[in-house]
Amino acid sequence: MAKPDGLPPMEYRFLGRSGLQVSAIALGGWLTSGGHVNPESTFAGMKAAYDCGVNFFDCAESYADGESERVMGEAIRKFGWKRNDLVISTKIYWGNAFGEIKANNVGLSRKRVIEGMNMSLERLNLDYVDLIYAHRPDRHTPMEETVRAFNHLIDSGRALYWGTSEWSADEIAQAWRYADKLNLIGPLMEQPHYNMLERSKVEHEYVHLYRETGLGITVFSPLKQGILSGKYRDGVPSDSRLAQTKIDRIAGFWKETGKEKFQAIIDQVNKLEPIAERLGIKMSVLALAWVLANPNVNAAITGASSPAQIYQNMQALEAYKKLTPEIMAEIDGILGNKPPAINKTNGASRRKEGPINGKANGGVSNGGAVTAAERDAIENEYRDFFWTYTEEPHRTRRLAIIKAHPEVTKLCGPEPLTKYVVAGVVALQFFLAHYLRNTSFWSLKFWAIAYVFGATSNQNLFLAIHEISHNLAFRSPLANRLFAIFANLPIAVPYSASFRPYHLTHHKSLGVDGLDTDLPTAFEAVFLDSILGKAFFCTFQIFFYALRPMVVYRIPLTWIHALNVFIQLSFDYALVALLPQYFSVNSLLYLLLSSFLAGSLHPTAGHFIAEHYVYEKITPTQRDPTNNIAIPETFSYYGPLNLVTYNVGLHNEHHDFPAIPWTRLPKLNAIAKEFYDELPHHRSWSYVIWRFIFDEQIGMRCRVKRKAGGRVVGGGTAVATAKVADWKEDEIEA
Repeated sequence: MAKPDGLPPMEYRFLGRSGLQVSAIALGGWLTSGGHVNPESTFAGMKAAYDCGVNFFDCAESYADGESERVMGEAIRKFGWKRNDLVISTKIYWGNAFGEIKANNVGLSRKRVIEGMNMSLERLNLDYVDLIYAHRPDRHTPMEETVRAFNHLIDSGRALYWGTSEWSADEIAQAWRYADKLNLIGPLMEQPHYNMLERSKVEHEYVHLYRETGLGITVFSPLKQGILSGKYRDGVPSDSRLAQTKIDRIAGFWKETGKEKFQAIIDQVNKLEPIAERLGIKMSVLALAWVLANPNVNAAITGASSPAQIYQNMQALEAYKKLTPEIMAEIDGILGNKPPAINKTNGASRRKEGPINGKANGGVSNGGAVTAAERDAIENEYRDFFWTYTEEPHRTRRLAIIKAHPEVTKLCGPEPLTKYVVAGVVALQFFLAHYLRNTSFWSLKFWAIAYVFGATSNQNLFLAIHEISHNLAFRSPLANRLFAIFANLPIAVPYSASFRPYHLTHHKSLGVDGLDTDLPTAFEAVFLDSILGKAFFCTFQIFFYALRPMVVYRIPLTWIHALNVFIQLSFDYALVALLPQYFSVNSLLYLLLSSFLAGSLHPTAGHFIAEHYVYEKITPTQRDPTNNIAIPETFSYYGPLNLVTYNVGLHNEHHDFPAIPWTRLPKLNAIAKEFYDELPHHRSWSYVIWRFIFDEQIGMRCRVKRKAGGRVVGGGTAVATAKVADWKEDEIEA
């Protein structure tokens, strides 16, 4: 079939922030090369596309077990096309068909990426590809290894650019963090599923990446496997894609969708037909034009079984310009699936139509640069906590880890070693209190011992009580409550009974304003938002953590609280008045000073800030809660002080699995390494305190807050003004 007259000229768009131009309509090889369509038909389709100005041809190693690449390479040689006129892409991940042992033939390890690239080039009979995609994310391979592997392909001349396909925004951002850190090239483009029925990633999840990384978008399935073409209005033709049920992806589609849901989709698509008729175009052209109208889409990868389909697709180059805001709104009204709008683009401007040799004209946008006025407005609007509507991350990650590694559940349960460590630290504090009974409170010796040994010991006991609050010292809840009172003795102030309900509410209501008492109040944020204010907070933070819960909401007193107060005050009185030959007032002062220093400018006190204050750079797009972009809100610390703090530094791990004791948290990290390696974390608690005080970008407001969600353990509600929470006494005591 000869190329019809009157087709619009091809349009070329920059790929992301690069200088590479790709045809707005590309031809893919999933079912059109070596698969559903025979080679001769594929050759005819590729020739028709090339004649229409298509320079971008896409395939993957897994398409028809490599036959897609082989046939595409044959077409390039058959027609004698110049390599510099073409943009060829392929994708690496599934190489099962090329080996007998699956182990190293799937994924994105360095071995898999390099060997997969070598085999793809051999099938294509090319020296290099222009674009190489990581076909899926690989959570079993460290991100650094994957980034280095794709950079190796670029450095060795086997690929010119690398990108991703079907990765989450977080995973793409992680790849960029490693690339920036290692001075390497980050992923230029993403190939997601995008069409009228699948919109969330391109229009919502990736939006902040367009500005931050200049992410390019080359979408696949713009017609939703032909569903948006209108050809299924009267059923599924035997020669159509969806009739090919032996293909895994098609079989998976039918299994997931089912006939009733499929018919509902078709009914919805049929409502779009009148719009296509008014514009004088086919439904398939309308669907493709709708995709091309998105300024963040650099190329729409189409599939076609005949030259006629390709020529018809070209009409979308003219049709998308007819999609006025009114028509787009009408389409959105029918679809009812438009994500919240965020007006950001990737700066990959369109070029005016031009010849396939790339000599196109047209201007380049400024990539969305922020003006001074816009920046001031942003700072005024977002000079507050990081508000979010997203769910706290730990439940979701816990379920994902259990699914991937069900053996982690065996790590849960009490740790017998805890009671011996606590007994030893309590004994040490009793000894030092005795040792300093006749030493002047104002002497250097007194303060040095209190800072080095006393504060470290009492911080250890703070965190022992934290561990015991999760019932991880004994199997009996009552034994844990009583043992916490024992661990409380050297702290000199009764608090173990009150700590547990507030802390468990922190777990169940992470970041919820008015429930999570670990969050700074608005008063703190206003009056401590300066270097001096933050220094004051760090010096006296033990008082903030002790008094803030009572300001936020109060819990009822139970016999456990009464017992805690009675035993603690009796112990303090005994030190001062009943055992003069062993202790004195200075002994009690030593214990009180140890507790104060443990929550002051002490290295171990850094964990209070490190656990949930956000040290990552957060963009205005992320800060806008309507965008539903998750902000990291829990941070682990991997350093030597975990040895004396019950591994509290492994804080993501602890929040994910509160029932796993301190001795087994490192094992959890090792088992689920792929879930934790890429999360932002700290290496020094001392540096955390230093940055908190002196870094202007970090302060009291750097916490993630939610307006709703979570609950006070035991039921009931709590608000920002002090009130009694609706606790059940037996739950507090459990």
